[in-house]
Amino acid sequence: MARVAVYARVSSEDQAERKTIENQLEFGEKYCDLHQLDIIDWYKDDGVTGTVPLEQRPEGLRLLNDAKENKFDLLLIYRLDRLGRSARIILNAVYELEQNGVKIRSMTEPFDTGDPNGRFLLTVLAGVADLERETVLERMWYGANRAARAGKWLGGIVPYGYRVNEEGYLEINEEELPGLEMTEADVVRLIYRLVAEQGYSTIKAADYLNALGIPTAYVKDGRQVKKGKRKVNTAGIWRPGRIRNMLVNTTYKGIHHYGKRTNKKRELIPREVPAIVSEEVWQKAQEALKDNQLEAMKNAKRKYLLRGMIKCGTCGLTYHGTAYSGPEGKPKAYYLCGGKTAYRGPLDGKCTAKNIPQDWVEDLVWSACVDFINNPGDALLELAATMNVRKSQKAALEDEKQKIILAINEKEAEKQSILDLYRKKIISSLDVEQQMQKITLEKASLEQRVKEIEKQIKSEETAVGQFDTAEELLHALKAKLDSAPPFEVRREIVRALVKEIIVETKPSDNGRPLAVVTARYSFSKDVTRTVRGSWKPVA
Repeated sequence: MARVAVYARVSSEDQAERKTIENQLEFGEKYCDLHQLDIIDWYKDDGVTGTVPLEQRPEGLRLLNDAKENKFDLLLIYRLDRLGRSARIILNAVYELEQNGVKIRSMTEPFDTGDPNGRFLLTVLAGVADLERETVLERMWYGANRAARAGKWLGGIVPYGYRVNEEGYLEINEEELPGLEMTEADVVRLIYRLVAEQGYSTIKAADYLNALGIPTAYVKDGRQVKKGKRKVNTAGIWRPGRIRNMLVNTTYKGIHHYGKRTNKKRELIPREVPAIVSEEVWQKAQEALKDNQLEAMKNAKRKYLLRGMIKCGTCGLTYHGTAYSGPEGKPKAYYLCGGKTAYRGPLDGKCTAKNIPQDWVEDLVWSACVDFINNPGDALLELAATMNVRKSQKAALEDEKQKIILAINEKEAEKQSILDLYRKKIISSLDVEQQMQKITLEKASLEQRVKEIEKQIKSEETAVGQFDTAEELLHALKAKLDSAPPFEVRREIVRALVKEIIVETKPSDNGRPLAVVTARYSFSKDVTRTVRGSWKPVA
């Protein structure tokens, strides 16, 4: 008698909570009773999407491992789509199971991989399931886009200051907050007034809102955030980053962009919504943000020579400057990994990278730059090679930019061709919408690439890009050294000669972590220093 296993799956957490999977399990029991089959084991992926491969699901992985150990001969599934939601995933799962001698049978569909006809029918059904899924998604997408253009709110977190009315449209929320004589819209207006008209920084505005006891959206709506596998309450306070996001959000001046929050390539649909602040006030807020940023840099107590140039080898984020209390209470400046001050990057939690003393690392890098400028020797050839590479890269980027601009212009011509075909009644209105959406997506992708290229070109237009030869650059840098260069000039020199600085934190024998600092220059091979807390090279 065949040894039988049953695999069941439902995709959403909501289905898991409602125990929808029990329907499949109950059907499996009755099916096996009817056909007098003995069930060896049950494999239940409850609340697991079918868009991921079988081996990436908890019970799916156990199923494959047990199949390799020859624990069962026949696998029963309620429907083919329980194995996966695409033909590729379904057929890969069937292949992996059959390689281990397991046959697959659907309890509700007419196929069994135990014979050639069954395997052929399985392939056909997998293709049909894939086609149905893609067709449904496509129809939903086009329907959602039509509704979005009409101004409908199609789900997601409603911006603070708004609510969705019974017809499904955004409207300004003028309902008073509990315990306050203010509405959400009033809070939004207050934020803009503080920053745009009274010159508040985002930090000062956040402190003011917290002092007033104004609840954030998460607190007001009782929402929680996911931390690991659990959902927890937020701190419930206003943060400068949240204030800034609200200030740059075009929704508050009456323009919402649908599709901006998704990671998928799709058309951004701008639509009009009720404005809480005027275009003039919104624009003043943007100018105030820019002025505050410039003023913060101008009034900074310390200037960091290597700002934005030090990368963390542990989490990949950038180091930034900060200061701690040192001997006798005097502040001591360090470079600190950005992953240590916020939950960001690929790590779970905060980064554990070592802090680097500002004076030590800046002296290390600056001394190397000065030594090269005064005694270039053979390193001048290395700099010349680097300059040639940069110039060739810039030329290639300029050429690519021009080609993309031509392609963007051709997209407009394609649109006109589509409209001509529609006027001649060769294609339908649905065909027009599909083709227009495709062209819009392609154009948006090209325009994004142009922006990226322009950013790369601008980064190449440093001190290096102003000179034809390495000798000219070296002569100019040496002249600047002779005049006791101020911070701005030293910063320019460093940017011209330093590619990047990588800090890797590694364990040591005595338990104290080591910092391996690698400086990459334009004029030499990488220079690496391994240091402990004393910031002296390790013997």
